[in-house]
Amino acid sequence: MYAYIIYKLGAFLAQRLSLPTARKLAAVVGRLMCLFQRRNRRHLYRNLEIAFGDQLGPRELRRLRLKIFSNFAAFVADYLWLPKINRDNIVEFLTPESLEKYTQLRKLAEDRGPAIYLTAHLGNWELGGVAASLLETPLTVLVDAHPSPLVTRFFDARREEKGMTVVPVTAFRKVFRAIRRKRLVAIVGDRPVTGQGILATFFGKPALVPDGHALLARRFGASIIPGFLVMKDDGRYDLIVEDVIEPRVTNDEEADIRECVERCLAVFERYIRRYPEQWYVFRPVWDLPNQRQADRLKARQERLRARAAERRRREAARTAGAR
Repeated sequence: MYAYIIYKLGAFLAQRLSLPTARKLAAVVGRLMCLFQRRNRRHLYRNLEIAFGDQLGPRELRRLRLKIFSNFAAFVADYLWLPKINRDNIVEFLTPESLEKYTQLRKLAEDRGPAIYLTAHLGNWELGGVAASLLETPLTVLVDAHPSPLVTRFFDARREEKGMTVVPVTAFRKVFRAIRRKRLVAIVGDRPVTGQGILATFFGKPALVPDGHALLARRFGASIIPGFLVMKDDGRYDLIVEDVIEPRVTNDEEADIRECVERCLAVFERYIRRYPEQWYVFRPVWDLPNQRQADRLKARQERLRARAAERRRREAARTAGAR
């Protein structure tokens, strides 16, 4: 309830302030958040230490952490401003190049059939989805639930009123229907929110990372389009659309999924290094799974291997029958 009241109050204030004023006020709030949110502050510092500890000392890491808290609060201010954003004024939030890239994104999705827009907790992923929907590229978005159901409904209502179809991560299978209908599906893929995924190397260290996007892409023949909406120095946002990643398909589904995940992580690393002050991850990324999670991962991998073996057996039987 406390978080819900804060967001409602923030939305009330944001609607009565100009966006520059709302961002400045939010930046101050962000610095206070860094002071009082001890657990988030600790988790963020640990993530930054692993990702950038070979380049930055403790003092520089703390400065970067403070900057991230400040930027994230400004990002939230932009989110709370969403009711004022529409098809006519969305162009004021984007660089001219971004408008062309959204057209490119829509064309990529149309030309390639099923497609997954894959992003990270980098830049303003919420505004990125809103802009896509307002610019005639409707999205089905896979979203995490907030600990407060009221906050979850608050967030989802704002997404849906801008034309997005919201699917909670707990109902992942609903994304299958969107893929089959050749809708563009948006997934944030740098941190698992359900405790499931695979262990892969991220910034040189093993981390539990999501693999749902790779599984969907391989199983349904979907293309993965990595992209990010990052803020420039003038306060506008620039859309980045990376080269399309096509999933490898062999007789080893587990290896194919891992190879696809690692290619996606390599893209994430490149842009997180380029925009570290816009990487908003306040939960542990490199905490390895506990024994229960490890057992679930192992069982899932065994199921993948069993399914792959069964497919190979059926294909061999069909080939023998054809002879």
